[in-house]
Amino acid sequence: MRIESCDVVVLGGGPAGSTFAAIAKKYAPGLRVAVLEKERFPRYHIGESTIPAANPVFRDLEVFDKLRETFVRKMGITFIWGRDRTPWDADYLKLGNIGGAGGTVINVLGQDFSKLLRKPAERDETFTAVNVRRAEFDKILLDQARAFGADVREGTRATRVRKGSRGEVEAVEWENDAGNSGVIQTPFVLDATGLNAMMTRGKRELDPAMNNFAVYGYLANAGWKVIYSGTRDRSNVFLASVEKGWIWYFPIGDNLMSVGAVTNTAHFKDRLKDVDLETFWWEMLRSCPEVADLVKDARLRDDFLPNGKRVACSRDWSSWAPEPTGEGWAAVGDAAIFVDPILSSGVTLAMQSAHRAAYTFNTARSRPELSQKALWRAHADYMRGEAGAFLRLARFFYGNNRAAESWWWEAQRIVNASGKLEVDSKQAFTMATAGLFPTLRAISPDTVVPLVAGALGLEGDVYNVFHEEGLPPAPELESFGIQTLTPFRLDLRTEPELTEGKPTGALDVYYDLVPERFDFAHRIASAPARIAPAMAPVAEAIGRHTSVRALADEAPRLLPEGFAPEDAIRRSALQMVRTAALKGLVRLHKDAAS
Repeated sequence: MRIESCDVVVLGGGPAGSTFAAIAKKYAPGLRVAVLEKERFPRYHIGESTIPAANPVFRDLEVFDKLRETFVRKMGITFIWGRDRTPWDADYLKLGNIGGAGGTVINVLGQDFSKLLRKPAERDETFTAVNVRRAEFDKILLDQARAFGADVREGTRATRVRKGSRGEVEAVEWENDAGNSGVIQTPFVLDATGLNAMMTRGKRELDPAMNNFAVYGYLANAGWKVIYSGTRDRSNVFLASVEKGWIWYFPIGDNLMSVGAVTNTAHFKDRLKDVDLETFWWEMLRSCPEVADLVKDARLRDDFLPNGKRVACSRDWSSWAPEPTGEGWAAVGDAAIFVDPILSSGVTLAMQSAHRAAYTFNTARSRPELSQKALWRAHADYMRGEAGAFLRLARFFYGNNRAAESWWWEAQRIVNASGKLEVDSKQAFTMATAGLFPTLRAISPDTVVPLVAGALGLEGDVYNVFHEEGLPPAPELESFGIQTLTPFRLDLRTEPELTEGKPTGALDVYYDLVPERFDFAHRIASAPARIAPAMAPVAEAIGRHTSVRALADEAPRLLPEGFAPEDAIRRSALQMVRTAALKGLVRLHKDAAS
């Protein structure tokens, strides 16, 4: 048996695993990274659509241009939902037109992006996405990890993660398809095994309202639903509700249409008592009048799915690991949180979480004075925030059958937590489906430009960003009552650090208010603020009070004597209350007793 050692072992070489390995090695070339992937690439995988929020990761991986040259560009999403069969769009290109002569300014979380302007062609690069053929896409990413220096081992499966007496990771046992086996001694494991969830198996929470099955196949000679400028290099993803669920329909090649039908698990099992899987798929597809004519001359491909299959199925049951990190390990992508595919968020969330995990890993190694536990808890909070926003919107889709305006308003509530900002609800919905919530944000004036540049790939051309939150200034809050909506804590948070608008591979570390409940996780990044960690007792006290004045009166007594002047502590307490209100963690109201 072969015994060796390395700094980190990555379990799984899909988009999450390859992203972590590539980014970790890119910014720490001396790092010893081993990637264990049980398959040999290229291999088939479902999940073929990205969203614009993935573009900064593609750029950091240095594959952005190659992906745009190789795959069909995704310009947005066209929806037909509910009883009203009028199509409505989430048009990504409109996100590139914020501001300008006579245009509407999108104001998200109090930030005016009226000066966030580039040439139209350059804005197109930032705000569009790609529909991919996963066999090719995943190989591009894995090859890039190998190019950055990761030790990629295809055909190799992790069989066990060894742990010490304190539960800390010590080693990974493996075997490969050539019959060899061995042990890699390592202090850290990154679980990117998808829904196999090696490190979180048996410890996941399932969403009872999001228990679905997807049936999918690939068509040749199918008509395109949306064509731009008469060319077949770009299109929209088309989503439509039908009587028993919904379908997706979008091109991943010139003559290759990805088509899937999603339905509740109970209906899926009941119907398959009477028909086979392919018949079920055609029934769902032909029940959608908007695509029925497009597929009348189409044929199912039998050379795309594995083993000559014409259709396949998988369970889409949204679930998450309450604890996606531990002593010497972290889970990313579906191994941490799996969200229903209705908004095409899966690949993007996987890559975002792995990208942030690589930054977290490198920061933990380069800054030993920081608590590793706190850093990885901040990473878990980040993942819950990003995935939680998509999960909330997906739940709303399944739980309602109303007109488009309803979806737009729900997106408004997610993107715009304070509910007091000037942002059009349809624009908010487009931003949400693009994955740009809650990443459009400012932490402080000195970090506005690099953060927005990092989120959108705009390399620092941001000016005149200001706050307009719709709440009274902090000094005027003493006369208000306060209602706590969810438990929260003051804890460490992180954001990618940038220099001159370019990523550094490390994290900026600060303290902010973080909600405890998963259903409030989408508000984690709303209205970020830097708060002194010594103010933790005051943050904890907020939940005990119904009067802001009473909290301000108590605040100086909660900190060590002589820590700061009493009036300074009161001001800081009031500012913290205002931050909590902007995040949607508390509700303020005029105190009748004042």
